[in-house]
Amino acid sequence: MKKSVLGTFGACALVAVGMSACGGAGPQAAESAPAASAGPAASAASTPTPTPTPTAKAYTADELAAIVGQVRDAADRRLSVLPSGDIKTTLDQTKSMLASIDVKPAECKELAAASTVPSVDGATMAVGKSTDAGTGAVTALSLVAGLDQDFLARIKDQPAQLAKCSSMTMAVSGMEVAVTVTPVEGVGSVPGTFAYRTDTALPDGQKQSTVTAQVVQKGVVVTSVASGGASEDDAVRRAGALLDAAGALVK
Repeated sequence: MKKSVLGTFGACALVAVGMSACGGAGPQAAESAPAASAGPAASAASTPTPTPTPTAKAYTADELAAIVGQVRDAADRRLSVLPSGDIKTTLDQTKSMLASIDVKPAECKELAAASTVPSVDGATMAVGKSTDAGTGAVTALSLVAGLDQDFLARIKDQPAQLAKCSSMTMAVSGMEVAVTVTPVEGVGSVPGTFAYRTDTALPDGQKQSTVTAQVVQKGVVVTSVASGGASEDDAVRRAGALLDAAGALVK
């Protein structure tokens, strides 16, 4: 994998976070509660009492930043936590970038814009990253809390929906970029993790590859992104290490 053309987590949000939003779909069906046995005294009109859904903890941005600050990358380095002001600037830039890019198939842009832009408004977020000065490899982690249940359900349903945006073209300032998205197995060990590799080819022959892993852990969306480095295996290892470390800290 060549050094990331995008270079920072904020720029990667266009492809990594934006493309994760292409998994938009309806909520997953809830598991049915086992029916009570119909004994002689059972009433035909009786209805089983549904099991309450646990309420996710309402994390503040500072609490999420404290979690990110405890995470170490695959080389045992603590992540650098981005100031909240920088995160807001990054999100604003990402929204502007999404608005200015022509995406084909068109539904991929519509899904990304509809899912990514409104979803973060009103939520709390923290971001950290680690850069290897020797190789230029970048590994980043984001935690987002306070998202509504519909958006969380769309994230969980990504594997069935991302195929719609597995091959795209993006036109930016007259430059057309080819983007492919491929599911990746074996990233981290947190149950329910979905991971994919995004390959971007520029007209001048430059290429970038990123591995993104995402999971909903107790109502918190945990996303890790790894770019650069020597190989896909290396990126998978780095992304998985961040996801596992963060997942263990989200209570």
